[in-house]
Order: sequence, then C-alpha cells, then structure tokens
Amino acid sequence: MNLKEIFLDASKYAASDWTKFLFLGLLFIITDLIDRGTSDGLLEGFLSLEIILILLILWLILLLVVAGYIFRIIEDSIDGLDQLPSFKNIKQLFAHGLKESGVLAMYLAVPSILFYLFTGLDTDLLNPDFHVTMPILFRVVSLTLGATIFILLQGAILNMAHHHGRFISAFHFREIALRIKRVGISRFIVVCILTGIIIMILEPFVRDDLAHSLDYVGGTIIEFTLVPYLAILTSRFLGIMDR
Repeated sequence: MNLKEIFLDASKYAASDWTKFLFLGLLFIITDLIDRGTSDGLLEGFLSLEIILILLILWLILLLVVAGYIFRIIEDSIDGLDQLPSFKNIKQLFAHGLKESGVLAMYLAVPSILFYLFTGLDTDLLNPDFHVTMPILFRVVSLTLGATIFILLQGAILNMAHHHGRFISAFHFREIALRIKRVGISRFIVVCILTGIIIMILEPFVRDDLAHSLDYVGGTIIEFTLVPYLAILTSRFLGIMDR
C-alpha cells in the first residue's frame, strides 16, 4: 500500500461501523466533561469531594479503556480485519490501555529527564556566548531526540500489537528495528510524521481550541465525531502499513 491508499483505507475504516464509532465518541465526551469539570473547579460547589474523587477514578478507567480500544484497532488491522473492533472484554481493553500508557511513560522518561537537565543548567557559570547558542542548541537537540523517541515508540507499540499486548515486547529493540526495516524505513518515518502532526498539532487544536471556542453544542459535536475519527485514523495508519 502507498500512502494515498493507506489514508483512504483508514478513512473508510473509521466509518465501517457507525455504532462503535459513535460509542467511542461518547466515551470521549464523557472523559472530556469530567476533565473540564474537575480541572476548572466547576463541580466543587455542587458535588462533595468523595463524588469528585469517584468521577476522577471513572475518568481514569474510561481513559485507559479508550487507549486499549485504540490499541485493539492496531491489533485487528495487523490481523487483516477491516471492521472496527467491538467493545467486548472491557477488562482486556483496560489492561491493554494500562500497558500502552506504561510504555508511553517509560519512553518519554528519557527526554523528560534530559529536558529538566538542560533547563536546570546554571548558564551564569558558563561562557557568556553560551547564552546565545544554548536556546538554538536546546531546540535542535530536543527536536531530534523527540522525533527519534516518537518514531521508536510507534515501532514499540506496533511490536506490542504483534505480541498481543505483551508489555516486554515494547522493549525488544532489535526486533522493533527489524520490524521497522520490514515495513520500510522511509515509509515508516513518513507515516510517523503524519501521525505526529495529527496527534501533536491537529488533535490538540480540535479538542482544546476549536471545540472550546464553540458553544456547548458545537463543542460536543466536535468531541463526538472529529476527535474519535482522528484517533481511529492514526491507529489504523500504524496497523495497516504492517500487514
């Protein structure tokens, strides 16, 4: 499959079952409402602390179930299935979401530590010229490291999907490298760049800027349709290119 075929396939796949698609959108709406209500303090005057705590636990559970469902899309795509997966076995979805979140946290730990090390440097003790070169150097290093980690993370998730969610398989680096090589390094990188643009730029814009700039009804429609579509699109990208 070339990139155009992958994109067209992913678009059709998202609309392969409207019931599952809309149910996923409903989960996004619920998590967003709980997140906004608790983070903005909107519920503090109406609900007790215990109820808010229960809502936060529910938010975390639903978030991990959604992550697990997205992971299942990658698994099914690898296996050659062209229909959105069901929401059966919620326990397994939760477990997959928990493991994927753990992998994400561990992969992001290294760049996060380096970020704090860089920003924590006392530049007053260094050469004055370093004040000028440091921001540029920091941006170049951060961008390069971030892009490399993101591409490696996609390979790790792909390898996990091949091993039915086995956590340790996300750290079999030689196997991950061979899998990326099998897909095609250039094609894999291009798909990762496209996925990164959607996840890091387009999706935050849709959820945080576009949806919140509209009225309640407009924002809900965006959260109900466009957000799950983008989530399905990116996960399908990853799975379909490794058939």
